[in-house]
Amino acid sequence: MNITEHEIKELIRMVETKLGRPLAAPVDFSLLSLEIEKTLNETISISTIKRLVGYVNDEHKPSVTTLNLLARYVGYSNWMALQMQIDDTTSGSLNEDVIQSSDLAEGDEVEFEWLPNRYCHVKYLGKHRFEVVEVTGSKHLHPGDTFETLVMCVGQPVMATNHIHGEEQRPVYIIGRRHGLSVLRKISK
Repeated sequence: MNITEHEIKELIRMVETKLGRPLAAPVDFSLLSLEIEKTLNETISISTIKRLVGYVNDEHKPSVTTLNLLARYVGYSNWMALQMQIDDTTSGSLNEDVIQSSDLAEGDEVEFEWLPNRYCHVKYLGKHRFEVVEVTGSKHLHPGDTFETLVMCVGQPVMATNHIHGEEQRPVYIIGRRHGLSVLRKISK
């Protein structure tokens, strides 16, 4: 069975959405295991979840049994049904959880999160440029930093180019390199 990294990321994103929190720490893995047991009356080990989300380094692909269980948890009959849905929604265009800088007005604000437990609130400055208003959990972004990006999309990393910290121009910073953004929303004024 051919399983792509994108499909696994999308499955993890769907699981996190249903669970209502990112899978970033041991307490999250325990909670998911308990939720699956409660809702499906089946078990999944915490170590299996850790391997799936990349919390521990392991090159093994998840088993079909694990994929079927998680697909049922997010509302599909099995992994194949979910895999077909992922393929249908991801080829050709981005999903609805997308914010393009060209669609923003100067002063618009956006929040996004990525694993593990990272949060950023930015203000749009125009010309694809954003200023960091608030950030938690990141060693590379700080309030007052600016960067440019064309698009932000759930499940995809953000390429922050022309990253300026104080008077220092930093190399490209890839936000959410491993799992992409887990949450993205425009803040209503």
